[in-house]
Amino acid sequence: MMEDRSDYDPSSPAFRLENSPFYLMTHADFKYHEDMDKVLHKHGVSKPIYRVLTVLREQEPASIGAIAEAALTKRSTISRIIDRMVEQGLVSTEPNPDDNRVTEVRLTSMGQQTLRKLTPIVGRQLARAMEGVSNEDIDHLLRTLKKISANLSKLPIE
Repeated sequence: MMEDRSDYDPSSPAFRLENSPFYLMTHADFKYHEDMDKVLHKHGVSKPIYRVLTVLREQEPASIGAIAEAALTKRSTISRIIDRMVEQGLVSTEPNPDDNRVTEVRLTSMGQQTLRKLTPIVGRQLARAMEGVSNEDIDHLLRTLKKISANLSKLPIE
């Protein structure tokens, strides 16, 4: 039996914004990234560029399509970001040897160095955000967010 969720349901008269999981997720995300914007800007890097750097840290080389998917960004936007990153010397691109329609992206030594410089800063931001939150709570949050994402990946409501 499903428990009463009227406090969380926007269609309910009992709903209040401060109880909305999506409002709270958006608020936390906004505050986290507002600070990150300032810090990254000091180091000459935008959030989208940092996101691409972190994707390439885990998966390299990566196609523009794979980067777009992992970075939750449109392919055309990622292409422009990659072009900027090439100009800044952070990444290099080359056609895939098996399929020249696919562009592979790799971190340059400058890109690796930038990532190494920024990673501890981002780690401090995460530590600040998670202060007083137990590892068990973080694990539970991650499991819950993965369930919500899977649910939202199903067919749309209309």
